[in-house]
Amino acid sequence: MRQSSAEFRQLLFKAGRGAGLPLGLAEDLVTPICWLQVCGFPGDAEALNALTALDEGRTAHKFPDLTVLAHGTNGTGSRLSAIYLAAVGCDALQMGWPHQDEEIGFFEVDSSLLLAAALVLAHRRLKTGLSLRVETKSYVLSNTPGGEVRCVEKECIRESISVRSIADVQLGLAKDLTDSASGVLLLDSVKEEKYHHICETDGLCANPDSIHGLQSLADRLLVPESDRSLKFGAGAGIVDSD
Repeated sequence: MRQSSAEFRQLLFKAGRGAGLPLGLAEDLVTPICWLQVCGFPGDAEALNALTALDEGRTAHKFPDLTVLAHGTNGTGSRLSAIYLAAVGCDALQMGWPHQDEEIGFFEVDSSLLLAAALVLAHRRLKTGLSLRVETKSYVLSNTPGGEVRCVEKECIRESISVRSIADVQLGLAKDLTDSASGVLLLDSVKEEKYHHICETDGLCANPDSIHGLQSLADRLLVPESDRSLKFGAGAGIVDSD
């Protein structure tokens, strides 16, 4: 289904609040998810899955400790929320994390694509002169010092390596990033500009089931209809002159 980007952004924000996200995190969720959706990725599904995991208690409303995660464990015994991890990671990028040529791996992340998008977009805004490469099990996203975001869909996953030994998300900073990922180029600066132009003229395309799920979360913000709620400012008022 087609809808305007403004409508989609409002829905994401309200769904985040409906799922219990603090105001700042609900705002932070909008940019990477909307960017994914505009650029042809299932951002709506990623958002719904991450919010539902928090809502059902499968991930925790908790900011993870990056120093613990750097040792190859999330330290919680459960899956990590990409929403909370993205907030911590994006803040850390501004403080010079990770160190140049250092490789960081995250395990048991509920939405690796959401995390990857948030980190790459945050790094693009910094303009540090370094390249960031973020690899998931299906994609390799990178941002060059010039601000070009590229995404390559991997051709295959090496079956000889245990799935548990592969990080859900692996990232690193380098001065001269060599894009050695083999696969289908899904996004570069030309394609990104094209996708944004289409969104501006025709809106974006979203999955009806995902939109319905997000709307269900957003509807929790609605005030129940009653004479009391109308009296205290909900809706149009008690009488036509209100």
